[in-house]
Amino acid sequence: MGWSMEEGTFQEWLKRDGERVEVGDMLFVMEGNKTAQEVESFDAGYLRLPPDAPKPGDAVVVGQRLAFLADEDDLEPWKDAPRAEAGPGHQIPTDKSPGPAASQAKPVRPGKSISPRALRLANEMDVDWDNIEGTGRGGRIREQDIRAAVTVAQTSGPNDPLTGKTEPLSATRKVIARQMTIGTDPAAPVTLHREVDATALVELRRKYKQTSAEKKVIPSYNDMLIRLTAESLKSHSQLNSQWHENGIFLPDQIHIAFAMDTPAGLLTPVIRNANRLAIDELAEQTRALMEKARMGQLKAEEMQAATFTISNLGGLGVDAFTPVINPPQCAVLGIGRIQEKVIWQKEQAMCQERLTLNLTFDHRIVDGAPAARFLEHLAVQIEKPPECLTY
Repeated sequence: MGWSMEEGTFQEWLKRDGERVEVGDMLFVMEGNKTAQEVESFDAGYLRLPPDAPKPGDAVVVGQRLAFLADEDDLEPWKDAPRAEAGPGHQIPTDKSPGPAASQAKPVRPGKSISPRALRLANEMDVDWDNIEGTGRGGRIREQDIRAAVTVAQTSGPNDPLTGKTEPLSATRKVIARQMTIGTDPAAPVTLHREVDATALVELRRKYKQTSAEKKVIPSYNDMLIRLTAESLKSHSQLNSQWHENGIFLPDQIHIAFAMDTPAGLLTPVIRNANRLAIDELAEQTRALMEKARMGQLKAEEMQAATFTISNLGGLGVDAFTPVINPPQCAVLGIGRIQEKVIWQKEQAMCQERLTLNLTFDHRIVDGAPAARFLEHLAVQIEKPPECLTY
């Protein structure tokens, strides 16, 4: 589900144990790179779930054997199956080759649910899991719960009665953490802040609302800023470039990702060829992607191939912040809130709608002056909206 994927979270089987499976049937649901996807079968047979088959919520690694497709009369194919091996650095334990600790395994207590991997780890580390609260579905104890219990036991002392529960990292949160870490190292991030006059933008959106009866959707400020950013990137292509080990890649396309908060965490749907879209077309695409994101139905390809990212925290009352680059992109634009301010201009006070732009860029790719010129170009467009925002 992606070249960088190392593990996922198993969601559910779409076929029952013992049910006939045909080529092309959807077999199970896996949560990977921020999305849950149905996985199809490339073979036919009867689904047989071994004792260590993953349960909903279990973490599974790339290369792990999940189940078997067998002949109708082969009821327990795992008994004669070779040991399963996962990807580099991973080994999948099986009941066929128990280690010394497994041979002395304590029986599962009545009323308690624990995964095979957690049980094996508990026996290896001599952990009594009777009083451990599981974080898996239905209170099932998982490997992370055993490790968390060991950590607490090792770090707590007589004067430190700290107790609590460790929430295991979801597949989505792991991807976010990895991307945010990559975004600061080895990149050389620098952030510029610029406040602009957004009065004309506010007036333009007011006009959009007046014609809402004739249109399917009213463009938001974010839609307008995505379109204006795409227009500025046409003239300042360095900010649309990417750092590759063999050189700086200059894409022909302008695909803009926009960050959004969802129940699953931060997602970044991508508007492809944003510089070629009319503002109403762009608005319709963003609404459709946002709806799919909230419903957990975004496909992996709908969050890939972005050349630039926009993160808008204005709706949450944030004025200025430092957005993090999403590698290998060169830059990310943070949008603050629009607020009415009194400013001094030409020896008189006047009221304006002000907006803060926050641009973080990779100094390995572009210098400060070209980045500032990009912001200047964008600021001029915000203050005097061009024809591309004609609704």
